[in-house]
Amino acid sequence: MKVKQEFFGFNPIMWMGVVEDNEDPIKLGRLKVRIFGWHNGSPTEVDKEPGVKTEDLPWAQIMMPVATGPNSGTGGPVTGIQQGTWVMGIFLDGEIGREPLVLGSIPGIPMQGNPNPTDGDPVEGFYDPDGIYPKTTKDWSLEEPDTNRLARNDNVQVHGDTEDFVHTVIQKKSNRAHKTVFASGFELEEPVAKTWADFKAKYPDNKVLETKSGHIFEIDDTPTFERIHVYHKNGSYIEMGGACGPANRIDKVTGDWYTMIDRNWYKAVAGDINTAGRHISFNGKTFVVKSQSMTVMAPNVVVSGKVLAGTLASQTGATDSFVDVNGKVVTVTDGIVTSVTEA
Repeated sequence: MKVKQEFFGFNPIMWMGVVEDNEDPIKLGRLKVRIFGWHNGSPTEVDKEPGVKTEDLPWAQIMMPVATGPNSGTGGPVTGIQQGTWVMGIFLDGEIGREPLVLGSIPGIPMQGNPNPTDGDPVEGFYDPDGIYPKTTKDWSLEEPDTNRLARNDNVQVHGDTEDFVHTVIQKKSNRAHKTVFASGFELEEPVAKTWADFKAKYPDNKVLETKSGHIFEIDDTPTFERIHVYHKNGSYIEMGGACGPANRIDKVTGDWYTMIDRNWYKAVAGDINTAGRHISFNGKTFVVKSQSMTVMAPNVVVSGKVLAGTLASQTGATDSFVDVNGKVVTVTDGIVTSVTEA
């Protein structure tokens, strides 16, 4: 029996290559890969050898983990592979080499920069054709592992000089840290890792996902420093554990914070609720306070409208008079009711 060579899976061939395009026009996560030994390393002709441009490379399908494979919009993200990433795969059609399948990516330690310009045509293959990866900016260095700095948390010697590969998220959080002083004198300071030494995550316990724009998701199992951290590139973040302490949580919002609730909102707090700042409440119809006692302490207390009470008392503050619901004139001097007379 003769088997057609085009049959998927017949005599597959393994290969390694570099991703040069991840913008799949049908948005299926496919990649264009320049494969070692199969594609010329130059996008232009060299020594009468025809070049291979990125756009002429075949689209390679990708294999997804069984736990995250997308199906009808469900499942995990398609891929996070950036241009310039090394990958390994197989040709499903064997030596014909027209049906590449990416099985996984290969992290490494880049030893030289990208020769391609960031604002012109690429000059060399097996690199990101846009000239971005591997990064060689102040936020990243050559001869540095591809593993995220937050996951590594180490010091690396480069050419004999010790350099701390500090992740910018530590600097961003510490630069934006602020202190709040409550009326009672209690001081609250944003609990952040102010220096790289305060960041106690250990490899390989910290699992980090960082997007190309700078959003960060961390799940850290480092003993005594366990935490969950969700960070937006604008500086807003939620962190449980870590710098704010075990069982504690901090929400940092660098802009406005909106809460929309279609039904009821219940809050149960065993301790105190402390608020520093101007507090304004707009209530649709009524505002009800139920408590065993209520104390208002302020230099001035202003009440606008009718007060439905027979008497009114305060420690210090207001001097005024008003007519209560029973038609009596209530006079307040320095926050103390001095008389109640008929109108």
